Order: sequence, then C-alpha cells, then structure tokens
Amino acid sequence: MLCSCNNKKDNNIDGEKYPYQDYGAFLGRSDNDVTDFNKYNYVSVELNEFGSSNINRLTEHGTKFLAYLNIGSLENYRDYYDEFESLTFKNYDEWPDERWIDVSNPSWQDFVINTLAKGFKDENAYGVYMDNLDVYTIAKEENLDYTAYANGIKNIIKGVSDLGLKVMVNGGSEFLDDMNDQEDLIFNSIWAYHQEEVFSLITDYSLNKFEKQTKEDKEYYQEIASIMKEKGKEVFFLEYTIDKSLINEISSYCESKQYHYYIANNIDLT
Repeated sequence: MLCSCNNKKDNNIDGEKYPYQDYGAFLGRSDNDVTDFNKYNYVSVELNEFGSSNINRLTEHGTKFLAYLNIGSLENYRDYYDEFESLTFKNYDEWPDERWIDVSNPSWQDFVINTLAKGFKDENAYGVYMDNLDVYTIAKEENLDYTAYANGIKNIIKGVSDLGLKVMVNGGSEFLDDMNDQEDLIFNSIWAYHQEEVFSLITDYSLNKFEKQTKEDKEYYQEIASIMKEKGKEVFFLEYTIDKSLINEISSYCESKQYHYYIANNIDLT
C-alpha cells in the first residue's frame, strides 16, 4: 500500500506545481500490474518480478526503470546465495535475511556486472538502483581493508556504467565523501545519488514507525546531495512518513533544489 501523499489528486499535487515528485520506489512490489507506474518518469523496482511485456510497454510510454542491484550485501532468498555465502562476513542489522559481502572479491564483482547487471540491460532497464555501498563504512568499522572495498565498489560502478546502464547509487555517503576528498574519477560513471531518510527516520522496522531525522544526519545527507548536484548528478530522496507537515517540508525542499523524491508510508515499498 502506498502513502496517500503519493496520490496527486488527494493532496492537490499536480505535475506543474510539483514537477520533481516524478519518482516512484516500488522495490517491494512482486505483482505484474504496473499500470500505476506510467505517471512517474523514474521507477525503482525488482525488475525480475515484472514481465518483459509490461516493462517494454511502459518503457515505450517513457517510464525509465531502475533495476534494484544489491552490490554490498547478500540476501538468503537469492538463488545465487549458496554460491557466494562464503564471501559474507557480518549480519545486516534490521534485515535478518541479509549479510554484508566482500565487494573486493573479483568473482563477486564479475557476477554483479556480467550476470546481474547484464541481465537488466538485456531487459531494457534504463539503469540500476545500486544499493548497499555502505559496505565501505562497515569495512572500516570491522577493521577490514576498506581501500580494497572502495576499489571493488568502483570496479562495479564503472563496469555497470560501461554496459550502458545509468548508475544511481543509494546511500554510500561516507564512500562518496571520501572519493570526493580524493578527487576520484569514479563520479564520471555515476548518474545519480539516491538517499533514504534525509528528513524522516524509521524507528521500528516491524511496525512501520517513523519520526523526524536528527538534525546532524539530515544536514550531512543534504551536504552530500549538494556535492553530487554540483557535480551534475541527479538527486533522489526516498522518505518514510505520514506526517503532513513533514511531507510539505520535504516537498518544498526538494522542489526548491530540483531533487526528485518519493514519500512512502511503509518500509516494504509496495
């Protein structure tokens, strides 16, 4: 179920007044009905959950599909879990079916680029929603070789971009911050920056409870977004809230900055 704030009619939101509310995140959708996607310019989905005919039809309509691509962790329900389980090294907080994975491993990089991303390219995806770059931060916290992890992330980003897919990185703020300090050329292969919970904060994953983000974290994410915007990247925010005043604050801020945004009322993004 979607948050009512995404219903343009119910909330007096129209394309002229809110042109950057043109993004939909449906990563939890597993049905084949995508008729409600055609009002968005950009949609993030688990591409394999939808039929090629529907994807092609909406692509022809102008909807740009961003396929979910998890590069930094491994879910136990993936059919390739057993093949790469040995590369995982730590449980993922709040997600019991998921473990962080060693992105510095060449076999994992090759699989992500030449099997997963290549498959999305073959399905005519516009780009990828590249998730869990925060494995770089986890590597730092675990005293692992985070430079090797950074290089692994960069190899994947560049490899996916070289396939002709747009790369939208989700999160990874510390990685991006460090690469910016190093004036790294990886930004040439990044199309967009996507950040969750800039204004909102998930406080209970099982009960879908949300509050406002802390002032410190909100300002930090906004700073990274500004850096990416200055580099010519598109910026997307994904928020979780039903607070009308916060919804208005998010909309006003994103419209003023020309950031794309989506506001959901559940973490499942269905």
